[in-house]
Amino acid sequence: MRTKRALPFVVLIVLLMPIIPINSADSVSPSGDLILRNGPWHVGDEIEFSILVHNSDSDSITTFLNIEINGEVSNGSSIIIDSGNSMELISSFVAQDSGVFEVNWTVFDANGTTEIFSGTSEVIISEQQSLFAEIYSLSYDYDDGYSINWGANLSEGKSRLISSKIYFVTTEEIILATEMEMSLESGLRTSNTDIGIAPKGTYKVELILQPIEWNPLNFAFDEENIESEISDLSLEIVSGPSPQFPTLGDTVIIDLRFRNNGPLDTGSGKLIAVDGQKRLLAEINVPAINSNSDKQIELKINEWMSNSLTTLEIIWIMDEYVTKTNLEVVSSNTEVNDDSNFSINWMGLILGIVIALLIIFSVRIISVKNQTENTETKTYSDRNKKVEEKVETEKITVDCPSCPKQLQVPVGYSGQVKCPSCLAQFSAKDKSEIDSKNKNLDLEDEELFASSDTDIVECPKCDQVLRVPYEKRPAKARCPACKCIFNAIAD
Repeated sequence: MRTKRALPFVVLIVLLMPIIPINSADSVSPSGDLILRNGPWHVGDEIEFSILVHNSDSDSITTFLNIEINGEVSNGSSIIIDSGNSMELISSFVAQDSGVFEVNWTVFDANGTTEIFSGTSEVIISEQQSLFAEIYSLSYDYDDGYSINWGANLSEGKSRLISSKIYFVTTEEIILATEMEMSLESGLRTSNTDIGIAPKGTYKVELILQPIEWNPLNFAFDEENIESEISDLSLEIVSGPSPQFPTLGDTVIIDLRFRNNGPLDTGSGKLIAVDGQKRLLAEINVPAINSNSDKQIELKINEWMSNSLTTLEIIWIMDEYVTKTNLEVVSSNTEVNDDSNFSINWMGLILGIVIALLIIFSVRIISVKNQTENTETKTYSDRNKKVEEKVETEKITVDCPSCPKQLQVPVGYSGQVKCPSCLAQFSAKDKSEIDSKNKNLDLEDEELFASSDTDIVECPKCDQVLRVPYEKRPAKARCPACKCIFNAIAD
């Protein structure tokens, strides 16, 4: 009876088994080993890890690849793998250090908590590669412009893709002359590149090598100064003119030297000759002249057109560059004027005389006026001088003490005086000084008094307080301060 009751439950379990999910880890497996792409690798490179995963489960599953190197972790994108399919899981890792490192990789399900399967591998990372740029030489052609010979040097390692850019640098801007991409193997690679005519104001060329999708250890750059404009041209006269004194209609020959001391070659140009009246006498072509070289050319004037001294201007024209030199030429025949054509302009002559007379009269009037002013100024100055002399010579009379003679001495004079009569010498003093001394003597001769009802009395001259016993008064007392002697009396 018990067996019959259990039978339905067993049948139910058997029927439900196909729809009960099993562990997905048992149904997902790698279809190969972990693959490392884009090697060999250097510091700064991106390492791509890849593994093929097969889903043998009846349901789809979402997974991703996890990479761990030296403590650094990188997770790849989540990938949905349908039932019965295989998909590639990819994860990228940027190399930070050089050396041999163990790679720990794991395939997780979508929630990142369940490890489906894992493994280990090994990667070798080399030192970061260096890239160097160098300009070896610059050459110039007048028609084609500049060409540059340069080199790119890549250190040991894998081949790299770079972009080379060459610029003209002017005083106002940087202009890209040429750009190209190239693949470099480790080592030196040289190239010769035409960069054309340099813009006006260019003073240097720059070479920059830029890495494409990789990171070098250094910045690859070089530069070279250049001359963008033709300079230091000169035009010299070697000999001539021949004949030395040409006449009208003569053929004149002049030998010239064209010199280019600049760094650039010149193009072809023209040479023209004009006389003092700006008449074109000759025009010839001038060939190109290389840098630091010269050429001698003969200038031929088929018909001389001057009959007097003239300045011959010789001009070398090449594009916008102009170089000149001058030559003074004296013709052998001079045109003579006919005396019969000589005439006098009487009206102009008379007008000139009148103007001259007016100028003379004007100058004369101004001169007399200045002379009068000078005379008045001199008279006034003389008067002032006499007054000053009078003031300066004012004197007083003093008596000679040895004889009745009276002498004249300047006012305010104090000093020795010699009498011209008796030859006696005596001292003459300023009257004001004598009066002051006499006044002081009078004050000294005047008797002073001071009184009080105590033993203390004040000096009548300086108010100094001193003690004079009351019982001894009247008495003479001397002030200790001003030395004045006065009579101390009792009140």
